[in-house]
Amino acid sequence: LRDAVAGVDTIVHSATQPKLTGSKTDRDEPGNADVYGTRLLLDAAREAGVRHCLYVSIVGLEDVPMPYFRQKLAAEKMVQNAGVPWTIARATQFHPFIATFLNLFARFPFFLFPADLPFQPVAANDVADYLCRWVEAGPSGRVTDFGGPEVLRADEMMKVWLREQGKHRLIIPICWPGKIAAAIRKGGMLPRNGERGQISWAEWVHEQAALRRAKQPLDLYLLRR
Repeated sequence: LRDAVAGVDTIVHSATQPKLTGSKTDRDEPGNADVYGTRLLLDAAREAGVRHCLYVSIVGLEDVPMPYFRQKLAAEKMVQNAGVPWTIARATQFHPFIATFLNLFARFPFFLFPADLPFQPVAANDVADYLCRWVEAGPSGRVTDFGGPEVLRADEMMKVWLREQGKHRLIIPICWPGKIAAAIRKGGMLPRNGERGQISWAEWVHEQAALRRAKQPLDLYLLRR
């Protein structure tokens, strides 16, 4: 890390390794990339005289009692107290992250799905533009949250995704129990008065489906060789 940050003016810290279970996931100990790894990076940045650390975080850390969110919140506090000028920029869930979970559900002929949970998914390209603005602005502290252009329920996202995939699945709505689901249901993962990106979930899913269709002739050709 010392070699990597030598002569660097600005660090955009987006590295993460989610640990989704466990009661002590916010500990500063080896193996915890989000907490221990962040401290090592900040120590090296401070020694190197880095002028700006922009930490990429997630909307709703205080509101949703998720172990991974405790990691991110602990890392935020480290960024704030490390002695390196800082910016913390929070975004909502990226489109590919949502699609990964939908792919898992799509393996079955039906979905037992927490349909009523609201999300505001965002395009990675939009987030990149948002982060570039804060890099140019310099250390700015805790800045406005960033989300996608619209709030969608989980079942709405699922229906759009299935349609573009050309798949048919029975969606059986369920009420996901527990504190995490209750917090999400209340809007815990939605930005409050934040900025919004331009690329909608439907636009992104349509674009990905078009790319897959365009690749199919090439994939078939390569298989036949």
